[in-house]
Amino acid sequence: MHAGRFAEAADQFDQLARGAEGRAMPAAAAEMYLRAARCYGELDDLERADDRAEKAIDLFIEARRSVRVRQVLPRALAALERRGRQEDAERLRQKVEEAFGGQGLVPARGRARAAARLPAKCANCGGPIKPDEVAWAGPAAAECPYCGSVVKAEL
Repeated sequence: MHAGRFAEAADQFDQLARGAEGRAMPAAAAEMYLRAARCYGELDDLERADDRAEKAIDLFIEARRSVRVRQVLPRALAALERRGRQEDAERLRQKVEEAFGGQGLVPARGRARAAARLPAKCANCGGPIKPDEVAWAGPAAAECPYCGSVVKAEL
């Protein structure tokens, strides 16, 4: 993935995810599906990217990982809505609401994160940082999608 060989990386992440699922490790499988989704996104294979992101969310729900759902869900919903898949976005919202009802995990429709300027690259690993694809850890910090380090933003 770091070398830009996204097709190979996506295949490997898919294999790792299926292996983790087979070993009853839903959280680990979900993380691998998220990485595969990022790779498919880089390849402009948006159908597979959406599919893997939804699988990841399903597995995070199964593993009761509400924090990860809170981090991943807004990006997944925004991606579906940008592509005109409002019904799929609504189905995903309902699924999360049923699983974690009352925990405030489902963002309101149309509510955007306040604009914060992230650096173009992670200071730790050099990976590209895309504000609409990172897991935000607050209004001025995001998680690097490659190494997981916290990247500070300017408000």
